[in-house]
Amino acid sequence: MITVFVSEGPDGRLVSASASGHAGKGKRGEDLVCAAVTILLRTTLDALTANGGKGSGLAVVAETSGRGSLAFRVTDFGEKDIFFLRYAAVFLREGLSSLCREYPDAVEMRVVVG
Repeated sequence: MITVFVSEGPDGRLVSASASGHAGKGKRGEDLVCAAVTILLRTTLDALTANGGKGSGLAVVAETSGRGSLAFRVTDFGEKDIFFLRYAAVFLREGLSSLCREYPDAVEMRVVVG
């Protein structure tokens, strides 16, 4: 099972996300559920990184310990980044929620607000 943690600030902005495990729905490297989770996380990470590169003050740190894990966290942001970070949280939650509904035995998401 893939476990995804999404952490949000009290204002709804994305603070961090992490995923670990394997869905077990296909062969290694061919699992569509694993691929879907990876695409959602990487797209969010890429969008945050690209937005931070435009002088916004947004800074993101990513970590991975190899196949089956990915984590990133926002380490700095400016006032003008809050809307974008809120949208990133919604994008990630909605995409992952859809996967959780369709594959409840393969993906679980835990959202922490605080």
